[in-house]
Amino acid sequence: MDLGPELFDLLNACRQKVGKPPARYGAPGLSAVDTASIEAELGFRLPPDFVYLFQNLQDPGGVFFPWRDFDKRQYDEMIAWVLHGIEFDIEHNGFWLERWGGRPSHLSAALEIARSDFPAWPKLLPIFGHRFLAAEPCRSGNPVFSIKQTDIIYYGADLAHYLLLEFARSGDGDYRLHTYAQEIRRIDVWSDLAR
Repeated sequence: MDLGPELFDLLNACRQKVGKPPARYGAPGLSAVDTASIEAELGFRLPPDFVYLFQNLQDPGGVFFPWRDFDKRQYDEMIAWVLHGIEFDIEHNGFWLERWGGRPSHLSAALEIARSDFPAWPKLLPIFGHRFLAAEPCRSGNPVFSIKQTDIIYYGADLAHYLLLEFARSGDGDYRLHTYAQEIRRIDVWSDLAR
């Protein structure tokens, strides 16, 4: 199923009651001006499917990351949280990427290598909790990742499959159907970690 009215109707029909107002799909959300302002603050373009979703989403209960009331500091904190999880696994679990070369014997040097490389990784967009859409390359159809430290998995082959998996719990909830049964685009570094 594609991101659009049919999916929005299904998601609206499956809205879960969790003690706060559920998101409404297909309702006016971000404007073109809002989107341009967010892109200016981030310093990079937002993928078209991400823009489409949040221009057609009202979230009165704050289910999703608050793109409507975008705060760059809050975004930066989410991305820092991802980096801190990677740092934790470098320090406590021996995590190390081949792209970094040989691991230094001193932890501080190892952490500095990871910190200096991390900004070059494809950018992420927080969606819900620890689920992130790959923002780069800037195109529709990038996968959604579930990220907890270096425990990184695909959690949707694209935004539509992610939304079906996460929010359409009408008997579906089939992880494989919404990830590996679909073509998943490779995203530098993140896809390597998800394998």
